[in-house]
Amino acid sequence: MSITIIRPAHAVNEIVNRALSPNVPQDPGGGLAFYIASLWQTVVTVGGIAFIIYLVWGGIEYLTSGGDKAKIDDAQKKITSSVIGVGILVASYAITYFIQAVFKINILKPVFPSAL
Repeated sequence: MSITIIRPAHAVNEIVNRALSPNVPQDPGGGLAFYIASLWQTVVTVGGIAFIIYLVWGGIEYLTSGGDKAKIDDAQKKITSSVIGVGILVASYAITYFIQAVFKINILKPVFPSAL
């Protein structure tokens, strides 16, 4: 007479979402933090590109205004708005890195402690 020990199969019935990138953390709560950090990085990148485009657009309008006061004012508003926008982007970047330095955490690559 022999005794057979049945061992449970781990992760056999695990649900896998193939639509998600393999870079997404699998820890509970890690996905949302990952997406928020990715969203912030995307917004800063797109904002930087928009700053360059808007600044060049305002500069071209300023150069081609031909002395027209309305066109000069419009171009100066575009240039001023782009500089304010890049100021906001730089401030958000500085605040993020200040928080990381003070709390000794990496906000842009969140890691959550595992369950005890």
